[in-house]
Amino acid sequence: MPPVKKPKAQKIVKQSTPKKTIDTSKNVVSGQLKKKVAKAKPQKPKGPERGVVVVKHLPHGFFEQQLRQYFRQFGKVLRIRLARSLRTGNSKGYAFVEFEYPEVAKVAADTMDNYLMFQKVVKASYIPPEKQTFNFFRTSVKKVVNKAGKEIYVSDLTKATQRSVKKQNNWDESACQKRTVANISKIKKLQEKYKDLGINFSNLLVEPVKKTGGSSEASTSQAAVKKAGKKQKQPAKKEPTLEDLLGNTINEDSDDEDYVDASDDESDLEAAEEEVDSEQASDDSDEEEEDLPPPPKKNKAKLTDKLKRKPGTGGVQKKKIAPVAKSSKNVATQKLQLAAAKSVAKPLPMGKAKKSK
Repeated sequence: MPPVKKPKAQKIVKQSTPKKTIDTSKNVVSGQLKKKVAKAKPQKPKGPERGVVVVKHLPHGFFEQQLRQYFRQFGKVLRIRLARSLRTGNSKGYAFVEFEYPEVAKVAADTMDNYLMFQKVVKASYIPPEKQTFNFFRTSVKKVVNKAGKEIYVSDLTKATQRSVKKQNNWDESACQKRTVANISKIKKLQEKYKDLGINFSNLLVEPVKKTGGSSEASTSQAAVKKAGKKQKQPAKKEPTLEDLLGNTINEDSDDEDYVDASDDESDLEAAEEEVDSEQASDDSDEEEEDLPPPPKKNKAKLTDKLKRKPGTGGVQKKKIAPVAKSSKNVATQKLQLAAAKSVAKPLPMGKAKKSK
């Protein structure tokens, strides 16, 4: 069959919809946007522009105090933040330094860039005011004092935990009362919450006894009276003298033999003088006796004079064994004496010696 021509489809012309004219004089705002605009806080007026420098590759030991002292040579430093770990509080090796003027910050960044400091090449870059999109000096790291009295850096959560632990460990009467009242208020809120379920917490509550001011004053006065009584009972302490500290070491012989009583030496000298005087008296008995003045009385030896330390001794020492007295005779004299003794001694007769055998 020969091909058959199909009729062409007729074009349907659609009527154009009338265009709405938008009134530009009215500002249309959605309801949600209106709520957000109402809740939004008014923006604070921006202050003067500041210059911020970020310093990287800082050596260990170059912390906040050292950063402030070092960068003070360029100009007035307003704020400093050293990046620290939230877990350990140690330095991360970079910091932000804010100067009063951006020009000063730019000079400081150019000077400190590629600066060798303690075997580390420091990197510094300048952040202009238009690129300071957020607060570089906001941090959650807090400074606290540990038990050893040293300042350390911890996270905000750790500091809050330490503060609550310290508060709970405070067992003063006023602190205990505050904690009890706060816990009772919590339980009362729970009572209102579960009132529909028929749960009653009133039987479990024990309210604290509130003490008046007079009773506390009376208790403090009683404590003061007790302290005063204890002070009166305690006898006055005597100052120790030298004799009390030494004890009976003056009158008794010590085992260490560190001290020698000077009175013994004096007695020996007196005895020797008496012998000499007696000999002179026997020799000069024929001479006329002259009236001699009485000898001067000797003063009693003082405590410090009585105590004498032997030379070469110090501290507690063991008793030294006395050396054996050596014979004063020479070896030659001993030989002569032996020869004389042999010559004097009579030898035994031979017959008697044989019989004895």
